[in-house]
Amino acid sequence: MSQTTTQEAIDQFTGKPKRPIRVQFGTAGIRGTFGQEVSMRETIAVCYAVNELVGVGRFGLGYDSRKSSFILATIACAAMNWYGSDVDNYGVIPTPVLAFNIKQNRLHAGFSVTASHNPPEFAGVKVFGTEGIEFSLEEEQKLEALIQKSAEYVKQGSEFVQYGSTLDNEEAIWSYREAILRMTGSTKKSFKILVDCANGTSGNVTPSILSELGHNMVTVNAHPSGMFPGRLPEPMLETLGEVAALTRNIGADFAIAHDGDADRLVMIESNGNVIPDYALATLILKTTIEKNKRGTVIISLNSSKALEKVALESGCRVVRSRIGKTFQELYKRRGIYASEPSKIVDPKWGYWEDGICAGIMLTQYLSEHDLSLHEALASIPKYYNFQKNITTGSVVDYNIVKAQIAKEFGDQVESIEDFDGVKVNLKSNDSWFMIRSSGTEKKVRIYVESNIEPKARGLLELAIKIAQSS
Repeated sequence: MSQTTTQEAIDQFTGKPKRPIRVQFGTAGIRGTFGQEVSMRETIAVCYAVNELVGVGRFGLGYDSRKSSFILATIACAAMNWYGSDVDNYGVIPTPVLAFNIKQNRLHAGFSVTASHNPPEFAGVKVFGTEGIEFSLEEEQKLEALIQKSAEYVKQGSEFVQYGSTLDNEEAIWSYREAILRMTGSTKKSFKILVDCANGTSGNVTPSILSELGHNMVTVNAHPSGMFPGRLPEPMLETLGEVAALTRNIGADFAIAHDGDADRLVMIESNGNVIPDYALATLILKTTIEKNKRGTVIISLNSSKALEKVALESGCRVVRSRIGKTFQELYKRRGIYASEPSKIVDPKWGYWEDGICAGIMLTQYLSEHDLSLHEALASIPKYYNFQKNITTGSVVDYNIVKAQIAKEFGDQVESIEDFDGVKVNLKSNDSWFMIRSSGTEKKVRIYVESNIEPKARGLLELAIKIAQSS
């Protein structure tokens, strides 16, 4: 293993002091503007930290369609080889495909070099442990400490002849595809489906699996491009207008939309209505419960009360989790389902967020029951759920937020949950709002919900005002 110096770290090749690593290990990895916040040094530091935490072994690596991701992936392979580990380089693949192959091939851990749903100028590295599960919060804290120590690493004596190797492995998508086809039932009703791949990694995965199952496929933004010329990679109401219109105009039964690395799922009805995240997640939860499953349901703190209502009415236990850590609670409690907005975790498949698998399984459910997407959504409780992102140069001061809440709402507040941002549950209309600093961007994310639309819109304006004054 590595040895570290106790004095100022010196570069063994240049003889100059090494700069400290300033990037922090955030939600499942590092992310930021390429060349400024995430570059070669930060990538090497993450590789060092993971190799130190889990030990020398065999790792998996995949990357998204950004040119920056190709560059950083090449560096990551070289770094892991330098530290003595072997790497299976899967090339351009969706993040869920990487997670599946880590579990399938019993790898030590893996790296998805991706900035996911973030804009083109961003770069990032997500890390996954054994079984394709992201590292726990405690492990992430250890990784961050190791990242800061990475500048002290000096390769010693006999270690100079101990290198790993990188193998280009083109079987990852095929293995994933075959496993999903084995898991799905036969197609009783074929649909015409539009798939928007966001110029990301899912262009040769989601459409090909659905086509193999007998559905009539139309694709858009299916060619990989790190500039994301079709639309920004985050699939949301504001970015899906053209795809929604196309869904309606070509007479598709519904559309599936992914983000850049395909861990997210958004769906669009035949009339062009973009289904709210809460409604889609609740529908998928209902399909899980209908399979005679009862157990613990994990939902993020910003998830809708609709999920909680359906789960409790079905005899399930509900546990709220930090955003980005639902999988951890699901694994710990051996639950039956986990979700946060636009992300689904099915433990029968694996403990990772998988927009591809979720979309395919819901498609086959509709096929088996001869339902349109609109018909399936009819039984979902109606809520008005809105999200707003505010660009900011600093982290929100949650103490100021709570003081502003007390001033604005007084005894209207039923409870406050502050283990992941600040969420305020109000006493009337199933209303709540949440203010939270993003874990991946310099933004504040605001979530609101009510069963009365004017109430929800009013809460959104108040929450924006509170966030801006904090």
